Amino acid sequence: MVSRLAEYLGPHTARSAVRTFAQSALHRAPEELRLEDMPRLLEALRPMLRTLVGHAISEDILESLARELAP
Repeated sequence: MVSRLAEYLGPHTARSAVRTFAQSALHRAPEELRLEDMPRLLEALRPMLRTLVGHAISEDILESLARELAP
């Protein structure tokens, strides 16, 4: 997930975003995340992505990540 977000946010911001939202939304470190945590993490990332890349691009990113992470 970090590598895909890095395409839009840069590597440092992508790592920071995943770490921050994993902690705040799921109360876990990024390395503790499970596949079933991904939908909640993606929802937590939505407002930040909208602010940084705009509504349309953020929705494309989130839909793409949801497809890639689907079981």
